Amino acid sequence: MQKRFGLILVSAVLLSSCAEHRLVVQRPNPDGEHAIVNSKAYLLPRGQPRNVADCQTNLIDEVRVKTNFGQSLITVLTLGFYQPTTIEYYCAKVPSDEGSTDE
Repeated sequence: MQKRFGLILVSAVLLSSCAEHRLVVQRPNPDGEHAIVNSKAYLLPRGQPRNVADCQTNLIDEVRVKTNFGQSLITVLTLGFYQPTTIEYYCAKVPSDEGSTDE
């Protein structure tokens, strides 16, 4: 029984990994605020918590969604009912019209 549990534990460790998804805009305008939010998702769609980006300009330059080993392990152990993740975003500064050739 202990060998079987050990084999399952080793398999879970080897099958889970870290992941990162990154979304950037075509014409980045960085130098804005940087924020990291820990997000939790549950199997049931009703009552999902929302994460609101706190950008004074109301513009986002880049978004990264990361999952580390511990978060992946929790997701596997709960059979996907609970999925913690880390969301990192960068706010964009307000674009300037000065010197622009765009119309």
